[in-house]
Amino acid sequence: MSDTRTQHCPRAEVDLDHHSPEFREDPYGRFRELRESGCPVAHSDHYDGFWALTDYSSVFDAARDDELFNSYPSVGVPASGMPFPILPIESDPPQTLELRQVTLRQFSPGSAEKAREIAVEMTTAAIDEFIERGECDIVGELTTPMPARLILRLLNWDESRYLDWVHWVHTTVHDRAHDPDNAAMAGMELFGEINKQMEQRRAEGLGDDLFSDILRGTLDGKPLDDIQITMYGFLMMLGGMDTTSGFTGNVLLRLCEDRELRDRLIADPVLIKTGTDELLRVFTPTLGLARTVSRDTEFHGQQLSQGDRAILMWAAANRDPAMFENPDELDLARANAKKQMSFGVGIHRCLGSHYAKMMFQVMLTQILERLPDFELAGDYERFEDAGEVHAVRKLPIKFTPGPRIS
Repeated sequence: MSDTRTQHCPRAEVDLDHHSPEFREDPYGRFRELRESGCPVAHSDHYDGFWALTDYSSVFDAARDDELFNSYPSVGVPASGMPFPILPIESDPPQTLELRQVTLRQFSPGSAEKAREIAVEMTTAAIDEFIERGECDIVGELTTPMPARLILRLLNWDESRYLDWVHWVHTTVHDRAHDPDNAAMAGMELFGEINKQMEQRRAEGLGDDLFSDILRGTLDGKPLDDIQITMYGFLMMLGGMDTTSGFTGNVLLRLCEDRELRDRLIADPVLIKTGTDELLRVFTPTLGLARTVSRDTEFHGQQLSQGDRAILMWAAANRDPAMFENPDELDLARANAKKQMSFGVGIHRCLGSHYAKMMFQVMLTQILERLPDFELAGDYERFEDAGEVHAVRKLPIKFTPGPRIS
């Protein structure tokens, strides 16, 4: 639907390169500039041109209008480069609903809660590996491997190979804009491994796991073909091995710098769970995802044309003062924090959101219990590209050594 509430303004042009080092260093400041320019829907000429939606209203309206803002063929700018659409995120209704039904039971709130005990065990074992040393890279040794191992277990794949999968996913996502050949090579290795898993599962027989459900999936009433199954499996890897760690790492970096906040969470661990939505709002890992405009229209004061690309900047919407008072401040008691859009909104809301929240809560709770005095022990490092995921790659910390539990 086109928005008639916003006064039309001249075509807004901005110099926005969301894959640049400058953007990575301060995406929120750049979002603020765009919102305050008077036309939060603005056009950039980078990557063959795209519209950046940076206020809550425009992002919300676009995310709810799948007829106007299509997710097929790609939710990336530039396009993902994958030879086939990544399902179900790169699909449109009515196919999207059928594709989501394939795995919906595996990602329900109840399923995520049942997996909490597994997440606790994995987190305990990971911390045991470094707690006696008094130092570690908390991202490389906990926040990345734990979600990776959990998604591999849900798929019933060999979780001991999580480092291979992490390498393929991180290279595919974070090298895409500046080293497309390397990203493509990693993607092909990843696809090859998914195909091996597919052949093995069919030979052994389907079970009650996540990958078996994907193999049983349908689209337009017909069984998914091998390509569709591969792309669905690829999305499981993207969700399980990048964004949850990115969010957790962003929060841990803040806790290295904010002793008062850390003390509050240690004194009242319940705040970790009740404050997760507010933490997601402020430390959003997935900054934005793209859509393709299906027809000529006026939208929030700007004239959009059929075929235009538009990025729905979730992180910008999450800091819009029109929705969230003092948006750059973290308020764990914020009344409307659940309106944050870190997982998207509408039919494409992240399938794994309940798992992501649960894993974050488990990891942060144990870190604050077992490493309460942790502090930064050197230079941290972000991924070079924050175009889609703004995340810490390396976070060295030191702390008072403690005992192993298991």
